[in-house]
Parts: sequence; structure tokens; C-alpha cells
Amino acid sequence: MDGGKGVIGIFSPNDFRAWVREENIDLMIEHEGLLTGFLRGEGYMVVRGGEGHGRMDSIAWNTALVREHIEHIVDAGADVLVLNQGSWTFPYDSRDAAQYFAQLKRGSDPSLSPRVLIFAYQDTQVPGLVAGMAVAGALKRIGIPYHLVYGRIDSDEAVRERVRNILAFYDSRREAAGRAAEVQDELHRQKYVAFGGMSLKMCTTTADVDAWAKLFGISYEALDQSELTKRALRCVSWSGKAGESEPSAIMDERVSAGIENLKGRCRLDYSRDKFKHLNKLIYQLSYYYAACDLLAEYDGTFAGIKCQDELSASECTMCLATAFLCNDFGPEGKAKAAIPCACENDMDSSLTQLMLSLVSKGKSAGFGDFRDVEGDVLAIVNCGQHPPSFFGLEGDTVEEKLSHTEFIGQEVFYHAGGAAVRGRTGGGQVMTVARVARENLRYYVAGTVLNTIDVGPEEHERYNVSWPIIRGRTPISGEELIRLWPCNHLGFVYGDYTPHLVELAARLGIGYRVYDRHGILHEGIA
Repeated sequence: MDGGKGVIGIFSPNDFRAWVREENIDLMIEHEGLLTGFLRGEGYMVVRGGEGHGRMDSIAWNTALVREHIEHIVDAGADVLVLNQGSWTFPYDSRDAAQYFAQLKRGSDPSLSPRVLIFAYQDTQVPGLVAGMAVAGALKRIGIPYHLVYGRIDSDEAVRERVRNILAFYDSRREAAGRAAEVQDELHRQKYVAFGGMSLKMCTTTADVDAWAKLFGISYEALDQSELTKRALRCVSWSGKAGESEPSAIMDERVSAGIENLKGRCRLDYSRDKFKHLNKLIYQLSYYYAACDLLAEYDGTFAGIKCQDELSASECTMCLATAFLCNDFGPEGKAKAAIPCACENDMDSSLTQLMLSLVSKGKSAGFGDFRDVEGDVLAIVNCGQHPPSFFGLEGDTVEEKLSHTEFIGQEVFYHAGGAAVRGRTGGGQVMTVARVARENLRYYVAGTVLNTIDVGPEEHERYNVSWPIIRGRTPISGEELIRLWPCNHLGFVYGDYTPHLVELAARLGIGYRVYDRHGILHEGIA
């Protein structure tokens, strides 16, 4: 993002009745001037809809003027529309203005969602807030998202700061719009491969593949988890039970290269019962390459692995497979494309990870559990895998990230055992956490920003010893975050991509509830 400021169009309506306009026109022009002056002082190019009109018509009071004002605003290149309510106005005019603005802008960008701010000047002598709320209700009824700010723009710094932050987010959305439009198109070239079915009776892990096809253009393939086992057994032959006995031969050179690199660069901890020797890790690594091969064969671009309970109970956990599929380098230490993959075959979580990876142009996007909140601190502690890209700092080398990666025996839940992929994300970094979900069967995106804090090795004792940890502060309270979040799982990526998520959701026609870094809620109705 270049941090540039966009062009703002100010549309100021008035009362249709001539005797009212005669009384209030000076006040309306004054209130518009206060808003215009503030915005220009902030470095914005401001276009008044009524520029070039006479005094009475410079504040729109009929449908013809509404259209003329909006045409002038659009012709000047405005990408944000401010509906300025200086006193009582007729709400239909503001609603028509917002709709006409959107229609004209879509001539060059068919999927654009208008960025609208309603500003109502605080003056108890006139019903500006009444007008603002009436306009807000009109827009909400027809699904046009907006922000409403009420106050004295000339004297109240809190009001000025809120307007600044909303417009800054709109600027970020404008800068993200090109990438969001590309992702909207790229979604039509994605295919999900489900390895297994529903895990642990979690309702929120399943999705309607017809809805995916209709809304996002995504294709789908379902494979039994046994296909992974068959492919894994092609990689290595065993003298006895796979993963429990010694390998007779490692036929797949990728497994040999991967295990040697992990042995040399990572910490292998054999102190726990579920991971007592290297052979189990070799078997787990075979599943990773099995998944890679099946995804290539079926043209899959993102995936989910059920793992629990069949594989985790009878063969080994899929922690290593999911961690390295999501990762942007492989077990052998070489760069590769990240393939979003969710544990427990959580389809909407994998979709979230896919969107985060796409808007970030291919960054690794992880899967996590919404484990704990303390004040404004969220702990993401999932069942045994975070991509190693998230261990240490984003800018660390591959070698440094692997040195932060630990393989340690799993928890009691997984009868067949295996190593968890454990690590800790360093503090002082910005991440986006998000979840694509459904409410009353309608899709929307929930999300916010996470500012990470350091995690010490001793903190594993607070949660589950073998599981990876990310901790960070959010711009809202833990209670509000719990209310916001639609389920127990989330996706995460390095960087602040909240503007991209809002822009993408708006273009896809799904809802969004996203808190930006200032704690402002951006909301659109599905």
C-alpha cells in the first residue's frame, strides 16, 4: 500500500420544502463548509456535489439535483461518498445518491461496493442526527454498508479522529481493491480436496459445496483418508507395523531428504510416550508427500485432512502434513508454494486460509484454535501444528525458522501418536486473524488484527505441552472478540489484511464483521 489519500465526494441534501430551505440554507452551507475544511486540511481532495450551482441548488433538494451532484462527484474521480446531514433532510435523496454513486462507479468496476460515510453535525437546535439515522436505516434496508459519525467536526477531536480512521481504512480498501478483484477471479480456479469427512462431530467444519460453487466458483473433490495411507506406504516399506518398526527401505528420495534436514535443523524430543523414536516421524513425513502427490493428481489447490479419529487412532497424527502443506518451504528446506490446509477437514477454515493466502500474494496461512482470551490478549493454541513459517519472526531465514521448530510427542487424544509440530511465534509482529463462516446459512467474514507478544517455552505448561502457541493483543476486548467469533477455529497470516478482507467480501456479496487496528467495526450485511 502506498498510503496515498483518495478523492472524497461530499453530497449535502436539504429539505424539499421551499420555506424550510429559505430558513436553513445558510446553516447547511456552513455545516458543509466545516466538513469540507477539515477534510482538505487532512490532505484529501474534496469534491462538493453542488459546485457550480447557485446558492439554493448547491445543497440538493430534488431528484434532478441529486443526480447532477452525484454525476459531478463521480466525474471528479471520488472513491468515497460522504452523505452530509447538516440538519433535517429527506432520507430518500441520500439513499438515491448512494445508489446512483454505486451504479456510476460500477460502470468501470462491476463488483465495486460503495464506500459511504454518513456525517451528521451535532447541533441540538436542528435534527441532524435524526436525518443521519434515517439515512442509515434507508441504506441498511437495501444492503449498502456505511459508517455513521455524529458530532462537531470543527471542535471535537474524538469525532475528528474517528473520521480520520474510517477514511484511512477506506483509503486502504481502495489500495486493496485491485488485489481483491484479482482474488475474486482467482477463486474460480481453486479446488478443494477433502481427505475424509466430518471430524469430532463439529458442525462448523462442513460446508455446502454447491454454495461454494455458486458464491466463489470453487470446485471440490472428496477422497477417503485411506488414500493417504496407501500413498504413504508407497514412500517407505516397513519391517513391521508402519511407524512402529524399522524401515526396510525408503523408496521416496523426498522422504530421505526431508527427514535428514529435519533431524539436522529441528529439535526432536523423544521424552513423551506418543513419540519415542524417529520412525514415527518418518511415517508422518510420508503422509505429507502422499498428500502432495494426491493434490497434484487431483489438481487441488487447498485441502482439509480429517485426521481425527481414524488416522490419529490407528496410524499417526497428520500434524506434519498439515503444517508443511500450509508452509512456504518444505521439510527439505526449499521454497515452495503454500497450500492452505485445515486440520479436522474444516472446510470453511481452509477457505479462510485460502483467502488470506491469496490476498497476501501467496503467504503461508495457518490454522488455529481460538484457545483463550485474557483481557485483550488472544492465545492461538491448536492441536499440534502451526506452519514453521510462524515460528520466530517473519523475516527469519528458513534455517532460523527450522531451528525454532520442535517435534515432541502428542497429547493423550491421539491413540496412534506421533510428533506435534511445536513452536512459538515471536512478539512485535502484526497478523490478521479471520474466519469465513455462516450465520443462518449466509456467508460472512469475521476478522481483526493481532499484535503478537513474546511467548516463552514455559508457557506450553499453561496449555498443552506439545502444542504450538501464538499470543497477541487485539484492538478489542476478549469479551467482544468472543462475541465476534463464529466458532472455535480461525486462520492467520502475517500482515494487516483487514482492508483486503472487507473489500473481497463486499465484492463477493457476502457479509463481513471486521475490526480494524483502531478497533472500529466495519460491517456489511450478507
